[in-house]
Amino acid sequence: MTGVLDGRKATTNKLDFTKTVPLAPNVDWVKEARWVEDGKFFTSSGVSAGMDMALAVMADLFGMEMADRIALGCEYEWHKDANRDPFAKSAGLI
Repeated sequence: MTGVLDGRKATTNKLDFTKTVPLAPNVDWVKEARWVEDGKFFTSSGVSAGMDMALAVMADLFGMEMADRIALGCEYEWHKDANRDPFAKSAGLI
């Protein structure tokens, strides 16, 4: 099976990480990341991480000021550090 993410970096939900990885063996899976950007592809590790990732996409497309305004309008506390992943350790991945 050839996937769109073959040869690319990606992440996924930490509690399902070990079950998901074998489904796409040609992906370079990142264990510790809130979200991963690889070229035009963005993947996140969960629901709130998906919000953080979506805001990162907005920053990429429209600038940081716009992304900050969107987060404020949503009353969302945006975690801007893609490497901030408190769940990788609790899931036993690191």
